[in-house]
Amino acid sequence: MSSDKAEVLARTGSHAVVHLPGRAFPGIHVPGDGFAALHLHLAAAARALRVEPGDPDALGELDHVVGEVGAVLEAYERTLAERGIRRPY
Repeated sequence: MSSDKAEVLARTGSHAVVHLPGRAFPGIHVPGDGFAALHLHLAAAARALRVEPGDPDALGELDHVVGEVGAVLEAYERTLAERGIRRPY
């Protein structure tokens, strides 16, 4: 196990912006249960769209995931801006 210390730059809900030693840019920490939930939503939408392209429930699942990921990305970008760190993209 590594003894490196990560710096938590911000916490938003259950997510965090974390800077790992040796990395040029901070990353986003997503707890395993939240990541698994996003995966389930994506997998369910993919299965449904294979059966019925344009399925409104599947598209709703995708919209949900896009909203969740967008909120995390927004918090990440805000944290970087507040600390004067340029985006890696």
